[in-house]
Amino acid sequence: MDMAKTDMDKLHTIGETAKICGVSRKTLRFYEELGLLIPDYVSPDNGYRYYSDDTLNTVPILKYYKQMGFHLQEMNGVGDTCDCFFHERNFLTKLDELKKEERELQNRYQSIYDWVGMLHEGNMAVENGLSSITLKYVEQEQYYSLEQDFKYDYKDSIINLPWINHLEENGSAITGPVILSFDNYQDKAAGTISRASIMQKPVRNDPHRIPTIDFGGQMYLCTYNVGAPDTSASKYHDLEVWADDHGYQLGSECYERYLVDYWATKDENSFVCEIMIPAEKIS
Repeated sequence: MDMAKTDMDKLHTIGETAKICGVSRKTLRFYEELGLLIPDYVSPDNGYRYYSDDTLNTVPILKYYKQMGFHLQEMNGVGDTCDCFFHERNFLTKLDELKKEERELQNRYQSIYDWVGMLHEGNMAVENGLSSITLKYVEQEQYYSLEQDFKYDYKDSIINLPWINHLEENGSAITGPVILSFDNYQDKAAGTISRASIMQKPVRNDPHRIPTIDFGGQMYLCTYNVGAPDTSASKYHDLEVWADDHGYQLGSECYERYLVDYWATKDENSFVCEIMIPAEKIS
């Protein structure tokens, strides 16, 4: 179309527009490709693009939408709508998306934070020789669990592909250390137990699509085993001796809480596992 010189004087070249708006020429061309910012005039002779002041005012709106987390593909119509509810609908939809992203970020943060805590606890146990026996109360929490065959193949039991597949199939996410639960600590120590349950905590925002069990809410007699998992049998004997000497009765089940394991290192000599057996004072 023809453009009078007086009208052209009111328009800005693409270079001027880029400078005024604080964006690159490439960005302006990309906005045009997406239909977000259309030049007011394109010269038929050389393809030069020109923009009015009114069109320039769309750029701050696009920038603010970007700041709020909108993708460019979600911004069509934001600068030329006469319907204020257009923005409200956009914002409500984006709020739902951001809430979901917030939950996912919280879950990721918790998983990493818990893993750092596990490694720190394990390193403290190694550096300070924490192999003594302690009696402690464990707060009750909910855990996911899955009972499986146990063949003393610790790598398979801890990395545990069936467990990971089970969680993924149910859209569930976990955090914290792997805990292996055994019905009888004496059979576990003797190498004769054939079943175990793997346990891990759900992340905070997990929808709990699979059943949970309660773990904790009582006293446990605990000790750390540093080294390969198959070296832990003597620790159970140490716990028995301590319980007899101090007037405590041990429960039959036991729990092995892996802090440093195959998930973190291939060096089994660096493994750290906390062995836990329920304990009750004999009156």
